[in-house]
Amino acid sequence: MDVYKKEDKKEVRYMALTRREFLKALSITGAGISVGGNAAFAKDAMIVEDPRASYPNSSFTESMYRKEFAYTYGKKEEHGTAYHCVNCQGNCAWDVWVNNGIITRENQVANYTPINPKIPDFNPRGCNKGVQHSQVTYEKDRILYPLKRVGKRGEGKWKRISWDEAITEIAQNIYRTMLEKGPEGLYIHVGAGMLTEARGAAGKRLGTLLGAVRPYIASYVGDMFPGVSLVYGEGNIGCSYDFFYTTDVNIWWGQDPNKTRIPDAHFVWEGKYNGSKQIVITPDFNSTCIHADLWVPVKAGYDGFLAMSIINEILEKKLYKPKFIKTFTDLPFLVRLDNKKLLRLEDIDLENPPEIFDEEVYHIFEEKGEGKEFHPEETFFAWNLNNNKLTVMPGSEGSPVKTLRLKDVGWDIDPALEGEWEVKLKDGKTVKVTTVFELLKREAAKFPAEKTWKLTGVHPKIVEELAKDIALPKVVMISMGFTIGKYFNGLLAQRAIASIPGLVGRLGPYGGFNTENEWSISGMGKLSGFSGKYKQRFASGFTSEFVLGEMLKDVEKLYSDEDIRRATGLSKDEYLKKVKDMLNNYGTDEKWKDSIGKKDGKPYWDTVETFLIFADSRFRRNKGDTYREAFLKKAKFFAYVDWRMNSTAQYADIVLPAKSMYEVWDIRTNPGYHRYANMAQPPQNLKPVGESKSEWEICTLIVEKLEEIAKKKYEETGDERYIKIPDPTHSKTGYRELDKVVKEFTLDGHLRTDKDAVHLALENVEQFKPNTFETVRKRGGFLQLNEKGGKTSPLYPDKPYNSFENNLYLFERFETLSGRLTYYVDHDLWIEAGVAVPTAHEPIRPRRYPFVLMSPHARWSIHSTYKTSTILMRLQRGVPYVMINPEIAEKKGIKDGDEIKVFNDLGEFYAMAKVYPSCPKDAIIIEHGWEPFMFKGNKSHNTVVASPLNLLELSDGWGHLKFGGNWDGNQHAYTTSVDIEKA
Repeated sequence: MDVYKKEDKKEVRYMALTRREFLKALSITGAGISVGGNAAFAKDAMIVEDPRASYPNSSFTESMYRKEFAYTYGKKEEHGTAYHCVNCQGNCAWDVWVNNGIITRENQVANYTPINPKIPDFNPRGCNKGVQHSQVTYEKDRILYPLKRVGKRGEGKWKRISWDEAITEIAQNIYRTMLEKGPEGLYIHVGAGMLTEARGAAGKRLGTLLGAVRPYIASYVGDMFPGVSLVYGEGNIGCSYDFFYTTDVNIWWGQDPNKTRIPDAHFVWEGKYNGSKQIVITPDFNSTCIHADLWVPVKAGYDGFLAMSIINEILEKKLYKPKFIKTFTDLPFLVRLDNKKLLRLEDIDLENPPEIFDEEVYHIFEEKGEGKEFHPEETFFAWNLNNNKLTVMPGSEGSPVKTLRLKDVGWDIDPALEGEWEVKLKDGKTVKVTTVFELLKREAAKFPAEKTWKLTGVHPKIVEELAKDIALPKVVMISMGFTIGKYFNGLLAQRAIASIPGLVGRLGPYGGFNTENEWSISGMGKLSGFSGKYKQRFASGFTSEFVLGEMLKDVEKLYSDEDIRRATGLSKDEYLKKVKDMLNNYGTDEKWKDSIGKKDGKPYWDTVETFLIFADSRFRRNKGDTYREAFLKKAKFFAYVDWRMNSTAQYADIVLPAKSMYEVWDIRTNPGYHRYANMAQPPQNLKPVGESKSEWEICTLIVEKLEEIAKKKYEETGDERYIKIPDPTHSKTGYRELDKVVKEFTLDGHLRTDKDAVHLALENVEQFKPNTFETVRKRGGFLQLNEKGGKTSPLYPDKPYNSFENNLYLFERFETLSGRLTYYVDHDLWIEAGVAVPTAHEPIRPRRYPFVLMSPHARWSIHSTYKTSTILMRLQRGVPYVMINPEIAEKKGIKDGDEIKVFNDLGEFYAMAKVYPSCPKDAIIIEHGWEPFMFKGNKSHNTVVASPLNLLELSDGWGHLKFGGNWDGNQHAYTTSVDIEKA
């Protein structure tokens, strides 16, 4: 496929950088000794026959590097600043160097201000991927011009067209769809390849303006933490990475920070030298295990069983903190033994004898509520040991008193953790009740380490050591990676692991739980929102992709009745019926909201037919072979925007060339691994690469053309329906007014470009104060967040950040139904499944195949970005490869470097064998991110993977478990087994 093929033989100059100059740039910025940059000193080169003898004479080497440095440095005043907005969470600041309008290299910015002389600073930040972006900016897979498909989708036949032609075709298809299907026929989405606040806001703003469907990114990539949201009320919690320097014990569960957190890993090992113990819990011996004090090789998919064993050990040995769990958890809450439901105020006869019901506290809460009333369905009870009475608890969603204080003016509550009592209900019935704590003890007792050892592979002595390491030191942090949620029962595993710190009193300065901290950034909504006039048409990420890609076919094909029964407790027929019922009953968010009382289903749209997607390589990422075919069958029109040709762009109808990271203005803050927001500013006098444009320019052109088309139709007909598209559910006016889209999108002309977006962000975000556009530029492209950046703790200027100080010291409630760390869910489906309290279920996989397929994050790319980099390809095998344990390789007659076939009932793929001692014997490993076109027959490892829906993740409408940014499911990746043979 030649995306640069000319339509005639004439040499045509495009923009400021021609095809010839483009190729010249490749050589100028190429790695190693080559023409271009090194030509400046090539004439000084000498033949060295004996390198060792010549080595002491360093003048040549020094001269060579000085000349190369001088060439690539260019002029300081022309330098830019940037970071890499691919789905990398590093957010590292770089200086971008140019010479003669061409990017020559990048250098790490090393002037982040230390916060405390006793704490290591964040300098410098960067990794092996970011340091070569200057090279891939000019690689051959860079998209230079707007392209239109002229062959079949995916055939690779393209025609170069003008920007006006491309924008017109996109606008016409958007307009046609809005007339025929309404806004819900549009799917406008900014993918994981552009995780920034300013640049990414362009496509989001366009989608919100037009009422397009927009799925949650973290859900469809499998990076949500629903089990953590269940416990804490939000999934993205934790600390800045310098906090790890202050801990006594760090546990890395399903993580490899040496590979995936390269800019921050130094804090881990500086912490080790500062006295902290480093523990890694993973199936494979990864690059972090090498330096850890303890590696715990848990079997793939059995992390939940290990967590429950640790919980059992903590409870049995009484390592828990009773005072803490009485205040900050729902473990003292009472549960009815007749139906396993939490005892609520709506259940109780308030005329219970005064020796049983604590009327005094009830009335005091009424008074303290200052006019707020109890919501009986969201108010809960404990048994007060101080007066031996049934007492309402403060802090829940339904209580008029929102503090978590158990002792205050007017009340003194000491909740019982253990016991059984009788209470009288409204209907006159007497029922027995016990505590959540009692039920947790009973469930945890099913997972003694001696019993789970066979499943987890972890010896009881190690479980005992882990329990003590978590409970006894002063500061302990458990960090959990994205991998856990990619298992079918990852929700339960996440929940069990996240439940451990609450038992031993870990919040704020005492450590706790870390997934991925996020800063509080207020005021950024002005970039993508419209002051409440329009509501985003959000869709469930994992459900939308499942329906869009008809993924149920792969589920039915891959798993036996026994496979599904082991993981869910249901037969295959029962499971499939429940999934189909949930999907059929609840689609659009209007239907979903009507279903809240039934507490299941997720919102999605099967009406979408016109797609405009930015930086989202879904045909590389999504599981199974059915997805791409089903997607393309439903897509009447598909436009794709990116800076490089990838496996998704290959199948688009129109491809638009975007600028890459060093060519745009942008700003990025989250995630909260450090306390800085970085600003991207392009180098001065930078020559455009082809005809690439920023996303803000592209979206502005689209709304201008859309308004022009709509107005013309209205002028021809005089019919308002051609400019007023009905949308009664997501627009306050009831319409999308297409004759006003330019004015609304651009804020009356003030928001048209990427630079405008950065200005607006710096002016409106409270946490950026007192920084301004000019001060950030002069500093080198970054700012330090002020104290308001912390979500649940202050962001102290001289201390590392960790979550939940406000809860610990100010007794503020958590964003949960109980107001506390949540251990009990009495949703009907959860009770039926036996998961009301933390527990563990087996993973799903086709057991007739011997090897679990694991696909951890890659060392030599950021997901699929940089996967085709010639520099990084040289540092690995250069082709997709599968890691195999040496014993397994020997049994199978496979040698390192052989081509092997990996297969199961869904299909097969071919890759190179890499004999790898760190791979478990019951698994094979292939790093994720490989583009399908890099495999034989365009068949990647996702060919053999199905992603079944977990019914618990589909459940909804209970307490704080309501669809949104904290409660959606995951697309699963660790759900298959395979066999291998030499090809």
